[in-house]
Amino acid sequence: MGVNDLWQILEPVKQHIHLSSLAGKTIAVDLSLWVCEAQTVKKMIGTVMKPHLRNLFFRISHLTLMDVKLVFVMEGEPPALKADVISKRNQIRYGPSGKTWSQKTGRSHFKSVLRECLELLECLGIPWVQAAGEAEAMCAYLDASGYVDGCLTNDGDAFLYGAQTVYRNFTMNTKDPHVDCYTMSSIKSKLGLDRDALVGLAILLGCDYLPKGVPGVGKEQALKLIKILKGQSLLQRFTQWSEKSCYSNQQPLVIKKLAHCTVCFHPGSPKDHERNGCKLCQSDRYCEPHDYEYCCPCEWHRTENDRQLIAVENNIKKKACSCEGFPFHEVIQEFLLNRDKLIKAVRYQRPDLLLFQRFTLEKMEWPNHYACDKLLVLLTHYDMTERRLGRRNSNQLQPIRIVKNRIRNGVHCFEVEWEKPEHYAIEDDHGELVLQTIEEESLFEAAFPEIVAVYQKQKLEIKEKKKKSMKAKPKENYLPKTDDFSSWVVCLLVTKLYHHSLLKRHFSLTE
Repeated sequence: MGVNDLWQILEPVKQHIHLSSLAGKTIAVDLSLWVCEAQTVKKMIGTVMKPHLRNLFFRISHLTLMDVKLVFVMEGEPPALKADVISKRNQIRYGPSGKTWSQKTGRSHFKSVLRECLELLECLGIPWVQAAGEAEAMCAYLDASGYVDGCLTNDGDAFLYGAQTVYRNFTMNTKDPHVDCYTMSSIKSKLGLDRDALVGLAILLGCDYLPKGVPGVGKEQALKLIKILKGQSLLQRFTQWSEKSCYSNQQPLVIKKLAHCTVCFHPGSPKDHERNGCKLCQSDRYCEPHDYEYCCPCEWHRTENDRQLIAVENNIKKKACSCEGFPFHEVIQEFLLNRDKLIKAVRYQRPDLLLFQRFTLEKMEWPNHYACDKLLVLLTHYDMTERRLGRRNSNQLQPIRIVKNRIRNGVHCFEVEWEKPEHYAIEDDHGELVLQTIEEESLFEAAFPEIVAVYQKQKLEIKEKKKKSMKAKPKENYLPKTDDFSSWVVCLLVTKLYHHSLLKRHFSLTE
């Protein structure tokens, strides 16, 4: 998926970050990625109805409560270049059917699954956008244009389409909820690879549109070529190869290498420099020592980089030019020419409780009371966020009281009791309905400062009453009750006699 060996190449810049690091960010999500992941979870296969919907809901719920905003991307029509790849993927997913997978029908089954996911997103008020072609291309467009803070996808093609931040290997595992983060800025600074170089790697190593790449060219050889080019455009180099005769290889300059001093790394020998000095060190006797990374400015060393470039380039050029269609301009244009546009503004809506009940009952066989219970925290979170932003209306849920303080995952929270929202369903055998949620303290206080003020006042009053009761309480009387007075006197006398006998014995022994 994506450029062959790309994630191995980008391994040095990978950052393993906690999911909480995404709080406050807006992330574009390749919807098809989450659907594919849900279809491969063995625990849900055969036991959960519509695992892709269940997985989608609980991931959205978890991230929303962490204050992460999501924008989902629905893939469009795939490029004709990808027809063969799609056919193979569909046969792996759904088995060989004997029919030829066409571009139009190849994704029909998968798209029906995606459409169910879009219905769920509509129920939850989560925005989604339609991609012109590949979903990762739209994710990259949203990221590069500043609509989102990053893309959540496992497809490295996102960087080739212009993405600046990519998150992959998302997991909500309780022991280590994390995501791997890659940024284009670190790829440039640490690896010396820009977008042009990444597209060039896709041509040489292979990608979805060119699965085999250039046969015989591996990642080490390709990276060496990029390093030797020192910032020159790899794609322009490809064009130069195709415009000139592929087999008219440039011959490297032949310059004899002189012996170099092991101390200063300049032409000459240590003994000669000791006697006569070194011109490049500007000394009459001896020479100046240099570290291992020092590069001699002599003619041979000045042309060494050019000789290496010619040798590596000739080797790769010969293999590339033997590939029919090189340099594959249609593949390069697919990555560099943007076809995506944001047709309408990205907006978040309030979750629809009634619509959610109907959808989950039909598609997932969730009882209405269960659906209401799961959606309640998303409703309270949405309404509190709106109130914090100064947007208030009569439809928002109202808290009855704060029950007590709580701490959840190290975060100070309130346990809150709420009024019953409209269309909220309960089980028939339940008595009085008590709706309670655990809400983050800072968000709840921003939304309902007056409720928090009342709660804090009540806590203070209770504390003051306890203090007063402690002051008013008489000191404990250590004297026994009258009923036991006689026995107490007897015990006291016995104790005194015992101590008296001990003292008498002590003095007799000292005499």
